[in-house]
Amino acid sequence: MIAAFYQRVEMVPRALQFALGSRRAVIGTMVLFVAALGFYAMLLPATSTGGVVGLVSLRFLTPGQFVLALIMAVLLALTVTLGVYGIRQGARVGPTGTVLGAVLATLPALLCCTPILPLAIATIASVLPAVGHLGLPIQGFIATHEGAIYGVAIALMLWGLYSSARRALSCAC
Repeated sequence: MIAAFYQRVEMVPRALQFALGSRRAVIGTMVLFVAALGFYAMLLPATSTGGVVGLVSLRFLTPGQFVLALIMAVLLALTVTLGVYGIRQGARVGPTGTVLGAVLATLPALLCCTPILPLAIATIASVLPAVGHLGLPIQGFIATHEGAIYGVAIALMLWGLYSSARRALSCAC
């Protein structure tokens, strides 16, 4: 069982060797990593800034949030690189795990302390009045379980990276 897990983990570096074989791919991956790192570094502290996302958020960035931003940026950049490589090689690529992970990673910071969730629930409540009282409990749940939601997001991003690596190796003949 451990050997099978090791073989699966070993697949990712082999796929990245193929995908990062050109200088253009390396530069593109680095640019995407820096952009994703900046995005996550400004997004993750939004719960401390009252929902404000931008350069002001960087003052509230904690070391733990920076590590989360770093992990998510690396996973996103590498998965996109493998996806682009797979598409160029003619593989059917659909990194659902990474897309879902990236969306899930942005949700806690955006929904906890920004007016997005109350506005969405107010819009729905204008049609269905019984929904109006759900806003605060949902925001409270997100704020309480923010760490677990980020953990699930990282797990989904890892799954997307593995899936993209598997597809990239299947078409790298």
